[in-house]
Amino acid sequence: MFIKRFQPFFIHLLLWTGIFLITLYLPLNSTLMLFCFIPVVIVDLWLSFTLGLMLILPAERSFSNVPGHLISEEQEIDGYPVRWIRTSIDDSKPLAILIHGWNSRALNMEGRSKIYLDSGYNVILFEMRAHGGNIPVDHWAAMHVCHDFEKVMEIYSNNGWLDNGFIVHGHSMGGFIAQRGLRVELETSNNLKGVILESPVTSYSLINNRTCEVLRIPEFLHPWMMRRLLRHYNSMNEPHYQIADIKFLESPQWGLPNAPTLLVQAKLDDTLGEKHWRHLVDVHSNGDTNFRYHIVEELKHSYERSNEGRDQLILDWMKEESLFF
Repeated sequence: MFIKRFQPFFIHLLLWTGIFLITLYLPLNSTLMLFCFIPVVIVDLWLSFTLGLMLILPAERSFSNVPGHLISEEQEIDGYPVRWIRTSIDDSKPLAILIHGWNSRALNMEGRSKIYLDSGYNVILFEMRAHGGNIPVDHWAAMHVCHDFEKVMEIYSNNGWLDNGFIVHGHSMGGFIAQRGLRVELETSNNLKGVILESPVTSYSLINNRTCEVLRIPEFLHPWMMRRLLRHYNSMNEPHYQIADIKFLESPQWGLPNAPTLLVQAKLDDTLGEKHWRHLVDVHSNGDTNFRYHIVEELKHSYERSNEGRDQLILDWMKEESLFF
């Protein structure tokens, strides 16, 4: 899969090598002309190599033992064992599903889950593939996790766990997954009662631009790199993972839940900055949605398993939306 990730680089390397070898048999002037194009060759190879770098893999982590009061379950989806951690299910209660962020793990959401346990909910902590000690993968993409989440939602529905209504709390990348997996057209979204998005990712174009900045790719090339990355991604994936257009990688095209939605955003977000939450606010401002947001000064993007300010805002919102049981 390493070869596949960096396939554009190897193809371009072979092409330039072939052109160089051919010029050795041409007149001297042709060879000299090729050497004049060396800066172009270097830039082309670097941009081709960065396509592989942009398909980042999660950091491998050791497995964490699940506390005795929680239950770990998994279901194989497309050959991968997708895992979630849950409380004992009381058939009379609604369900709260929590989705962690990039390079995190399901158990990091346990502190947040206390809000919902104390409010009368069963709780599920969904774990992204290749996170939290799960089996590593050769290629990771948000679309893989979206597909996993949609499939496990079908399992939860078949088990009757969604029958009493449910809410979803997504943090960072988990917020991105939540928006996609709770689209109105999905039957599993019928009993959705509320969505909490905590410092969420809202646009992969913004993620791409930030990655390009880190890789020192000039700004005028960012849209072109996004289109090139999308073509490369689609060539690596099965049809049900593929993405038809860049616009489907951001809100609202990515998905917009038809339920009361709360954005709780870290004011000094050193991971995502301001562009993601401002994009989401603009989307909801232009639509007829039940949406509220709070910019929280004492909240950071990461390492906030417990935060009194955030938790109180969520509780106040749940009270206003009649989400206590």
